[in-house]
Amino acid sequence: MKHLRLVLFLVAASLMSGCSTYFYQWKPASGDIAWIEGREVTRAEQNGVVLVASYEFEDAHNIVLDVEVKNRTQTSLLVDPNDFHYIPFDTKNDTLRSAINASYTAFYRALNPEEKIKQATLDIQREKRRLAAASILNGVLLVATVASDINSSNRRDKSWTQRANSQYAHAQAYNFIIQKQIADVNLQRIRTERLQHERANWQEMALRKTTLPPNESIRGLVFLPKDERASSVWLTYISPNDSTQMQLKFLQEKIKGN
Repeated sequence: MKHLRLVLFLVAASLMSGCSTYFYQWKPASGDIAWIEGREVTRAEQNGVVLVASYEFEDAHNIVLDVEVKNRTQTSLLVDPNDFHYIPFDTKNDTLRSAINASYTAFYRALNPEEKIKQATLDIQREKRRLAAASILNGVLLVATVASDINSSNRRDKSWTQRANSQYAHAQAYNFIIQKQIADVNLQRIRTERLQHERANWQEMALRKTTLPPNESIRGLVFLPKDERASSVWLTYISPNDSTQMQLKFLQEKIKGN
């Protein structure tokens, strides 16, 4: 259920940010490939470390893989999303160049969930400060409006029509301030709930840095920046504990949307 909630959230976010004409997905092209519950899964093993990966979905900026790491060694294994990266290739199997600096080969490392969680937390705090600042401004506007209303009501040099118009204008000003405060509160609530939801997804669904004891496994989502130019990619997992370095090839399929 949590997995489905994350998928629906990211799909909705992608739709809100504007869908592209094409969709991209990765298809395993190396390792021990098998169909499991309707998905193509690939598997590799080295030095007692087992890596299982499959394409999960794409969002607006990332290709997301469902990854499982199994520790079949006799020692603990540090698993870190930062140890996953990929290099993209074109249709001629040549490495693509960096979009920022063509002198370098394109290289993409998995996103760090801890940084995303920290950023979401900071954004939540920023939303609270923004609401506080907006409330102070609304309070200043209200005080100024009340002072103007009192001053206008005490003046006897105005005609009945002028006083009526002034009362109407102040009533409109009061209504504007009230509506603005309501809008500010609702906007802050919506943004905060979205950020809290995003933070919870990173905490619960993403593959996070973990020390894995012998004979145990860990599974989670790995987010890799998307390169729409790629025809194929080599995903690399490097374990810093030993000389383990596994590579899996994926074909990037470009699918035209309806």
